[in-house]
Amino acid sequence: MGTDQTLLHRFVLTQLEQAGLDRNRLIRECGVPEWTLSGDGVHVPSESFGRLWELGGQWLDDPDVALRVASRYELRATRLYDYLFVSAPTVGAGLATCGPYVTAVTTNHRFDLVDGTGGPMLTLDMVDGDGKARDHTQLWGLTAVLTRARRVVDAPLNPTVVTLRQRAPRRLDAFREVFGEARLEFGADMDALTFRPSDMELPLTTADPALAAVLRPLAEALPPPPPLSEAWPQRVAVAIAEALEAGDVSLERVAQRLATSPRTLQRRLADAGTTWRRELDRARHARLSAAVATGPLSRNRQAHLLGYADATSMRRATLRWAVATHTHRLATTDLDL
Repeated sequence: MGTDQTLLHRFVLTQLEQAGLDRNRLIRECGVPEWTLSGDGVHVPSESFGRLWELGGQWLDDPDVALRVASRYELRATRLYDYLFVSAPTVGAGLATCGPYVTAVTTNHRFDLVDGTGGPMLTLDMVDGDGKARDHTQLWGLTAVLTRARRVVDAPLNPTVVTLRQRAPRRLDAFREVFGEARLEFGADMDALTFRPSDMELPLTTADPALAAVLRPLAEALPPPPPLSEAWPQRVAVAIAEALEAGDVSLERVAQRLATSPRTLQRRLADAGTTWRRELDRARHARLSAAVATGPLSRNRQAHLLGYADATSMRRATLRWAVATHTHRLATTDLDL
């Protein structure tokens, strides 16, 4: 599990309290120690931040709570992370600080500013999280960054496209208030904002080269952003195990559990040097080993546990495992020689 800086919790708690919720009850229910909410803050498990969003949405009966809170984002809420942004010369330079220095506020997310087909794109990935907590947190992250940028430019700043993994909401009013006339794409393969190239050149009213120079050594001392290539096989392993337990394991189902598309899931695994088939076989092998350790199982029972249609399908997979293991051993022997 990644971590989030309690400066984030502090800001959200304040906003939810102003909306009428009981701050002390929120703190108790989301599981964040109260002592962590003072001073410079500390990193705590990200589960507490996701839980805070779930509680806020439920208790306010507001599915758009993340949009409303993030649209009121205040500069300096995250201190160093904000200072790095606002001291940059342009919007593009400011957004470029989001990715490299994200660990100032979280080790569970990764921002990347890339050249998309429709223009500069700021993407946000979450290492560990799902369900409503993930939807709220991702929407909060993108909207807070947009709000922060809008506060330090003298011109309109509106994305042209907003892509979100979450399902389309029943109403778009809150989305239109925040994103204007941007094209909204729900159920997408990523969470991202796409801008016009000219937006990247907009000067920041708070640009401060001297401050940026002072902050740079502090920023460079931060841990690197979380490597998504390592995180995805772990996430897939958990999702496959859950799918096997539910008796419905397939690429499509596992991708759905991870709130992504089968194609994107396969690409993520390829980036990590593995494949869907390899991860599925690995998960099945681990599940079978754990099952037979408690006693003998019939072939049909084994097939059922591993999500196969019948024992014949399982025998074919067992043969594939044996061939792969033998090939690996031969390769290792050749290297030793």
